[in-house]
Amino acid sequence: MRGTWLAPGARMQWLCTLLAVGLFSSVLSAEDSAAATSSQREAQLEKRIEQLERTALTEEIDQYLHGQGPESHKLLLGGLRLRVSGEIRVRQDVRDNDYTPADSTGTSSTEFAHMRTRVRFDIDVTNDVRAVIQLQDVRVLGSEGSTVAITGGVDLKRGFISFEDVGTKGVAIDVGRFVLAYGDQRLVGNLEWFDQGRSYDGVRMRRTHASYWVDAFAVRIRETVTPDDDQWLAGLYGGAGAFDVYLLIFGDSLPAAGELAAGDTLFATIGFRVHQKRGAWDGTAELAVQVGDHRGDDLEALAVAVVGGYTFEESSWRPRVGIEVSFASGDDNPTDGDQGTFQTLFPTNHLHYGRADLVGWSNVLNVKLVVSAQLSKTIKGFLEYHHFRLADEAGPWVNAGGATIRTGAPGASSHLGDEIDAYMTYAPRNGVTILAKYAVFLAGDFVEDTGPAHTTQVFYLQVHVKF
Repeated sequence: MRGTWLAPGARMQWLCTLLAVGLFSSVLSAEDSAAATSSQREAQLEKRIEQLERTALTEEIDQYLHGQGPESHKLLLGGLRLRVSGEIRVRQDVRDNDYTPADSTGTSSTEFAHMRTRVRFDIDVTNDVRAVIQLQDVRVLGSEGSTVAITGGVDLKRGFISFEDVGTKGVAIDVGRFVLAYGDQRLVGNLEWFDQGRSYDGVRMRRTHASYWVDAFAVRIRETVTPDDDQWLAGLYGGAGAFDVYLLIFGDSLPAAGELAAGDTLFATIGFRVHQKRGAWDGTAELAVQVGDHRGDDLEALAVAVVGGYTFEESSWRPRVGIEVSFASGDDNPTDGDQGTFQTLFPTNHLHYGRADLVGWSNVLNVKLVVSAQLSKTIKGFLEYHHFRLADEAGPWVNAGGATIRTGAPGASSHLGDEIDAYMTYAPRNGVTILAKYAVFLAGDFVEDTGPAHTTQVFYLQVHVKF
């Protein structure tokens, strides 16, 4: 059966309708495609901009942390320039037959591991105002009994505001808690060998010039409100080239027992230091004099240290041979109200008078011989010998912390003892240092004359990482 076909006019009208519908559909399809392409391009462009911004910030952070690039100090985070650093230090201590203020018999033995953890934030608030915050945690490993019940706490190592270019260029003022360390740290040091280190609370002003520098500071060591018995230190310390000069004033309004009665403390330490290196030779000399009142007694004391050394620079090991003679006066009569024992103030004595920390710069004559060598690119070795004598056998034996181990004995030998120290540092990576140290103290005739005498042995093994 044949189907019915439209008339010629009707067929033409139908064909035109089909063509119009097809053309309209094509236009709509093209518009949809163009819109989709535009949307994709915008999304791709936004994604690329985000990638570029993230990459640029990452590169800036990396340059800042590694100190690269002319703008590496201008890392902006929340409108502030910030640098983060820190350290972790773990040390194992073994002390056998140790002499301590609490047990002067030389029979104390201890073995323990301890750790120091620090994180520091340096924040440039503006171009001339900086804030420094350093937190630290110090603990003896295992002392908590269980890490489930943590009993330790985080302390403030540094926390101060620094104002730079105050009044004129080169003048800076720090207010808060900071660290002081001057010269060879025989009188004012940071005590970094001790886990907590030493911080000072107060104000410090520094004037820096092309040819000289000078610090003026006043810090509170102990603050009591009722009664108002404070301990404080104020001073001027400056240098020009190879020459340093200083004036330190120490006060303690809390009465303490002196030779005749209890009294306050207020005395001045005046000194200078000369340090020089010429070719293979190096040398340092320091002299300090103290006058004033110490626990109600009249104080007059003297201390001197002379150091010299020669480095064989032509050798790949660069061995150095050095000698040091250090002296600090003692007291020949502990009952006359005149104090002659040099007061060691706030030093880092571990650097100078034996690694066993049994002697400080007070009532002592120390003759020290030292040999060191760069055994490889990463290993350095040291060997030290100390011969200790009391400046006056009637005066006390004072340890590195300034505490008395044994009181003096008129008529006893002045030979306190001899010490041999051997230690080595290994630095396998930047920021990583491993230290092994052994010290042996051989008791002298003074120790035998005044009580039990034993040989003290001390061993340290330490891992230190900085970032």
